[in-house]
Amino acid sequence: MNGKARTWTLLLFAVLLAVVPAAGADLGPNQHLIPELKVNESIETIAISSELSLQPEWDGSVTTGIPFGSIIVHTADGKTLIFDSDGNQLLSISDERSAKVPTPAGVEKPCTWVHQLPNDSRVYHHDNATFIFGKAGTLILTVINEHPPPVEDPIIINITSPREGETVWIDVVPPRVAVVGEVHAPAGLHNVVVRSGTGEISCGNRPEFACSVPVSAGENTITVVADTHGPLAEKTVNVTVRIGLPPPPGVAVSGRVTDAGDNPVPGASVRFESVFTLDDEPLAVTAVTGEDGSYLVEDAPGYRQTVMVEKEGYAPLRREFVFENLTNNLDLELESLSRTVPGFGPVVGVLSLTGALLILRGRRGR
Repeated sequence: MNGKARTWTLLLFAVLLAVVPAAGADLGPNQHLIPELKVNESIETIAISSELSLQPEWDGSVTTGIPFGSIIVHTADGKTLIFDSDGNQLLSISDERSAKVPTPAGVEKPCTWVHQLPNDSRVYHHDNATFIFGKAGTLILTVINEHPPPVEDPIIINITSPREGETVWIDVVPPRVAVVGEVHAPAGLHNVVVRSGTGEISCGNRPEFACSVPVSAGENTITVVADTHGPLAEKTVNVTVRIGLPPPPGVAVSGRVTDAGDNPVPGASVRFESVFTLDDEPLAVTAVTGEDGSYLVEDAPGYRQTVMVEKEGYAPLRREFVFENLTNNLDLELESLSRTVPGFGPVVGVLSLTGALLILRGRRGR
């Protein structure tokens, strides 16, 4: 790289730092306090035709030369004010009226924002100020930007699969989950990384991503990290991983529970129990009948179900059903339990009847 190219490289770096503040940057060992800046309202605002250059010995020219140690302030109202190292104002320049010059990136900027720097300069940034030090460590230029930072579009990460709270069934070992989505990054995308508590994988730098990340059985938090050319952004989704073949689609069943007289039975417990199990427990769905005896169960896993109905005062019902559709109708009938007078059960009734017959026979024999 020749001397001119190196100068332009540092020049662009200084301008970018002045325009886009980098929070948390450190000035290192060469910290410097900015003196009180004394604005002179009587100084005429001029226009310049080329970039500002540093001069070891400034002759007071109002063209494009400024002395070493100068302080440049880009004001919010479109002016560039030049102060000496003691804070005395030297120049007032109009950004709009001054010439435009191309930067190495091919973008035209007012020449007031372009500053030629010596080779081997060092640039430090803090808040809205940029400090440029020479090779010997002497502060040769300070640039202060009073323009508000540009409003940038937010980074948006959209995870389309898996969904938040989803249960994922995996029948391969070691288990992995496919993570699919897209990233909207106005500043450009460097890389997309997907990680879990088990491991992580790089998904490349395209806005649309789809990659498989290792997971473990049970609860997992999956994080998608977007490494942009600006700040990092991330989004998480929580999933439950089950090992084994997934259960069949859930069926929905609705209907009424009545007695033998077709009267509704409210408050009855209706339980649909699948032949499939989880942790050695059958998968089941339960509903309670309404005032009209109606019920609805949804997502009962599998077509083969054991249906159980219970209600105080009725005989429990238990029947096996094989449904053919995902949506079904099933009416159920309960049998009432006969209510007996206390102390007069069936056995007592038989004995009483036998005794009565014996008494009658005895009277006839007299």
